[in-house]
Amino acid sequence: MTWVEISIAAGVFLTLRNALARTLSGRVSPVLISWARFAFNLPFSGPAVLMLMAASGVPQLSFAFYGYCFLTGITQILANIALVSAFQHTNFAQAIVLHKLEVLFTALCGLMFFAEYPSAFGWVGITASSLGVMLMNLGKEGGPAGWRRALHFDLGTLLAGACAIFLVFASFLLKEATTEFAALNPHFGTSRFEAAVHAVFHTTWMEVVMLTAYLWWLKREELQDITTHWRRMALIGATSFGGSICAFWSYSLTLVVYAKAVAQIEAVVAIGLALVLWREKEVWRQFPGTVLVIIGIGIILLG
Repeated sequence: MTWVEISIAAGVFLTLRNALARTLSGRVSPVLISWARFAFNLPFSGPAVLMLMAASGVPQLSFAFYGYCFLTGITQILANIALVSAFQHTNFAQAIVLHKLEVLFTALCGLMFFAEYPSAFGWVGITASSLGVMLMNLGKEGGPAGWRRALHFDLGTLLAGACAIFLVFASFLLKEATTEFAALNPHFGTSRFEAAVHAVFHTTWMEVVMLTAYLWWLKREELQDITTHWRRMALIGATSFGGSICAFWSYSLTLVVYAKAVAQIEAVVAIGLALVLWREKEVWRQFPGTVLVIIGIGIILLG
């Protein structure tokens, strides 16, 4: 598989995860939904790491690797809480679409801080797909009439934007973790799959520890909701594991912004789910933006 197929798979998995999270929004707190995403990921990422170690041996890990995983965990937690909170203030498609502005933020952050330089084709595609996301903002209810709605930012929009910013930093920190793992363990080869699996596992258990401590000390009564919603939480964890593995793997194989741009297919899938599952008819107004996002992805792939 190439990074393109892996990025598309990541987008589909993450859409399913977010759709499941949306069904719990309003029933349990955003923090508990975030806890479920990570806690129910461990039954998948844990055995995956054990199988890899049984087949290839115990890898060498450094303090820097653990540090990158820890910082990735913090930014992912904040991103997930912001996104789930956005579901309470705007429709599902709108929240998913707007947090995809992370592609533009990723391009700028990579250029300034991480020496990632997209090609000319890449910049055209990034710009086109980001403009498509802004046009999708027309699909929301309320705000100014006409095209001015594309630039109107309400609380749901701002929360989705905050999610995007946190995800940008999480992605680059994660790539630093997989790069560190690969440098310490050259015998694993160049596929970077092992690096992605180990990074997912170590990031996830740290996230579970942090969120469990928070809930136990400050929101202990919310833990009772797990017995009611554990089946749906398990599905959130399973799709989160698939999305995390594919996303982490794709970041290690190409520029982070290219992987994220292709994963914008998530926004298109989200619109389909919004129409089918929640009858969010207003998303039809997002069709021009959807087309522009797809064109942008195509330009990036051509480049």
